[in-house]
Amino acid sequence: MTGAVLAGGKSLRFGKNKALEVVGGMRLVERSVQSLRPFCDHVMIVVNDLSLYLELGVPLVRDIIPHQGPLGGLYTALLFSEYEWVFVKATDMPLIVPQVAELIIGARQGFDVVVPMIGDFFEPLFALYNRRCLPVIARQLETPGERQIIHFYKKVRVKSIREEEWRRLDPEGACFRNINTPADLSEVGWT
Repeated sequence: MTGAVLAGGKSLRFGKNKALEVVGGMRLVERSVQSLRPFCDHVMIVVNDLSLYLELGVPLVRDIIPHQGPLGGLYTALLFSEYEWVFVKATDMPLIVPQVAELIIGARQGFDVVVPMIGDFFEPLFALYNRRCLPVIARQLETPGERQIIHFYKKVRVKSIREEEWRRLDPEGACFRNINTPADLSEVGWT
């Protein structure tokens, strides 16, 4: 399985590139990479600007179709994956509760996407995708204004992990905690 950290965002609310923000002695992007390593045979970072991440010593892949948001990053990760499955993770969601990752990975048989839900909403940037999704994503990328990842879900086999399932393993929702502003760092105790 490949792990893919999507780090191509603009970090507008954070005010600077949050992926490179050092917290607790480690950059957010490094935390995300490290969190995927126990579950993935190979981990890559998908970015728009390779030069910002060269010193990390992690395989880097530039977005094939730039400026398409997370959908473009997912497409790139699936294209470059050595494996059938890709565990996609946003760089601003740097934590993993191992049991939640194992729940997601263990539910993949017979599906193309395994995605947790928070209430009635999918969390597509902490999810598992099969390379079978590539043609559907490619068609969506050709359609102007269709950049939300979840739009292609109705065309593939999706296994949703309900909140009550993953909450038993991660009561605080640590896996889904986003770092969008500097204030969010203090909420997780990293300042």
